[in-house]
Amino acid sequence: MANRPLTGHPSVDQNIRLARELLRRPDLMKALDRDGSTGVLDGRLTRQDINSVVRSDNPLKFQDDKQLVQQMLNNFNELKGGFWSNSIKVSTLKHLSSRPLTGNPATDSLIQLAREVTTRSNLLGKMDNIVGWKQDGKIKWDELLRLLR
Repeated sequence: MANRPLTGHPSVDQNIRLARELLRRPDLMKALDRDGSTGVLDGRLTRQDINSVVRSDNPLKFQDDKQLVQQMLNNFNELKGGFWSNSIKVSTLKHLSSRPLTGNPATDSLIQLAREVTTRSNLLGKMDNIVGWKQDGKIKWDELLRLLR
């Protein structure tokens, strides 16, 4: 559609201009392309996917999976809990994602990260024991590093 010449018909030309503008904004295209339930880039822009992006106030919605994995690594110590813990529990991440924003930027950024990661079930599944043969409900440092490769 974006490669078509303008036709002189207002409705057709509006669609051509929209397609061109979307191609100029690759981050927006990726956000719109994500399946609303899994977060997988599926090559389709559905009304539901578009609505989920428009309705979301999470600034991380434009980040790709690798960027979110990097955010998880950057905040690993805060997300894992106690000093002796060596992993982030998926249940803790889901609980954090259900909390309301607090107004504290440090806490809110963790809540938003948890929300975005748990929204992308495919990514969350990859984070949960990518090294082993079964999901154990824990996200470990080395598993996140492997996802960055």
